[in-house]
Amino acid sequence: MQKWFRSGDALADANCDAALDGRLRLGFSEDRLAVCASHARLKHPGVETPLRQALDFSGPIRNLKAFALDCAYRGRGGAFADQAMADVLHDIWERESYAPTLVISRIDRRNVASEKFAARNDFSLIDDLPQPDQLRNWFTVLEEDEEAAEVPPN
Repeated sequence: MQKWFRSGDALADANCDAALDGRLRLGFSEDRLAVCASHARLKHPGVETPLRQALDFSGPIRNLKAFALDCAYRGRGGAFADQAMADVLHDIWERESYAPTLVISRIDRRNVASEKFAARNDFSLIDDLPQPDQLRNWFTVLEEDEEAAEVPPN
């Protein structure tokens, strides 16, 4: 993942995804780059995928292609990372005009820390590919939070 960002492939990938509303998000803290994330619409949203069928979901689907946190912010309890993920998920939801949105991401099964992070941020595992070096599919559905939708009294 770090190589993908350092090599410039992240920028090239985001540029290629421009037609798919691709986004490359950079987050700074204390004047240093702290988090990078990339997401775009699924390339073939009309194709009935096993994920779409399993969840009986017909709305927009976005692919969270990458999420990387600077090592200086790891091992601190997760509050910074969780807030960064919340910001990225809000950006995704905003890009889809606040419609219920399925977000998918693939995580290498050997990356236990990323899988725990995904689970902590309301992602669920959709399948378990048994071979080594395989990526596993994780998903979450962004929907309106009833409490957030309430209008505060005057």
